[in-house]
Amino acid sequence: MSSGNCTVNAVPRPVMLITPTDPLGGDHMDFARELADFRYYAVFKGASQRVEDAAMLVRKPQGYDEEEYAGHGLWVDTDKLYRLDSGRDWTDDYRAVTEAEARQLRAQIDANWAANWNHHVISADGVPFAVVVTHKDARRNLRPYRIGRYEHRGFGQTDLLDRLPDEQAWSVEDVAPEAATEALVRMEQRQREGSWFSGGYAVFHTLADVLDLDSAYAVVPRPAPEHEFTARLSEQEARRLTALIDLRRAKKQVGPVDGHQHFALFNRTEDAADPRNAHSVVRSTVDSSLPKWEMFLRQGEWLSAVRPSDQTPLLPLGAADLDAVTAALMSGEHRYLEVRSRETGPVALLRLTGTTEESAVDLGWEPSEILTRLPGEESWFVGEVDEQGMERRRYASALLRRSVRFAEDEYRYFAVFPTPDLLFDLARAVLVVRRRGEAQEKFAGLAGWVPSSPDEHLDRKYLGRYLPISHEEMERLVS
Repeated sequence: MSSGNCTVNAVPRPVMLITPTDPLGGDHMDFARELADFRYYAVFKGASQRVEDAAMLVRKPQGYDEEEYAGHGLWVDTDKLYRLDSGRDWTDDYRAVTEAEARQLRAQIDANWAANWNHHVISADGVPFAVVVTHKDARRNLRPYRIGRYEHRGFGQTDLLDRLPDEQAWSVEDVAPEAATEALVRMEQRQREGSWFSGGYAVFHTLADVLDLDSAYAVVPRPAPEHEFTARLSEQEARRLTALIDLRRAKKQVGPVDGHQHFALFNRTEDAADPRNAHSVVRSTVDSSLPKWEMFLRQGEWLSAVRPSDQTPLLPLGAADLDAVTAALMSGEHRYLEVRSRETGPVALLRLTGTTEESAVDLGWEPSEILTRLPGEESWFVGEVDEQGMERRRYASALLRRSVRFAEDEYRYFAVFPTPDLLFDLARAVLVVRRRGEAQEKFAGLAGWVPSSPDEHLDRKYLGRYLPISHEEMERLVS
């Protein structure tokens, strides 16, 4: 469904983790990318990269989530940038845009809806329950669409208008687009008030903002007289939104320390409620057009690093929080580092216990001295992860290396584990499977090898819980 230059219902698609041109500063360190509430991207179907020719506006909160602006104040889930990065939507392109450009494109999308579509509010016994649009050009013979957060991409075909004559309690009113948005807000508020939500209320600056929880500026137990625009929250929504608001507030209050901007890195936005939950601290010079990113190792020692990815929730640190977070990192029993090369990729996975360094080798750890080589390896850089992040990386590495090592064996053997956290202890395996071509068998004790059922395919039933093993390892497990 196209309206004007902006394709309102262009099918979503993806992108790889290739950083596009960054109009918010690139590598010139104003840190707008790190400090922005959202990162915005315009998607294009043709050669033009002008905002007015964009087919889609996408924003990314911190983390991997993506949201498309669907018009009428609605942001809906999408995977467009992922699909573009992965090459699945190779005919399209995208670029990062500034907040001003995002506002321009958002207004353009709303204007296209207003120019090309009639808006109708359908009520039952006088209570609005749906917003429906019909195209102004009847010759196009397009079906009506219902507008809503839970419709695919924010709108979906509907027969509500066809059913009107048979529904005596129903009525329809033709309205302006702004009134349609207000009706959507009132329906959202009514639905939330009728729920069992007990997380308090989100407070907004404008009525239309109610359709976008992330635009809230406060979370309160109950609305005060000055809180004109509110929405009831679940406990989970309240926790996430409170953390997000605190994170935004902190971003606006913290400046450089000793000529560097420091950031704490987290797995989830909610974790930033306590800076000591950080799994890493990084810093960058602030007075250089060629920034130098570093990762905290220990007091007075920083290792070469890279700019945090768009997916990483982060919190700027002032002097007091910097001391508290680095002290918390150093007090942990283990720390986990990933060493990579800008030229060749993975170098090593490390575990630090105090000043003792070990490298992940197959399913275990062996003493190493990788960090001592770092100053002489200009292409190397380091990132810190938590224990779960390291386990995921170790598993991916072991799975790949063992798959290659045993690929030419007549039979390929696999150990299956009850839970992913036991993958590195072969003695904890609960099942042994072997494959020859496409045939799969499992070891059944005295019965020996018996065919596996179709639903016992490794990647169907045991995904993330198996490892390739050698013939010798198989014999030890089945003996």
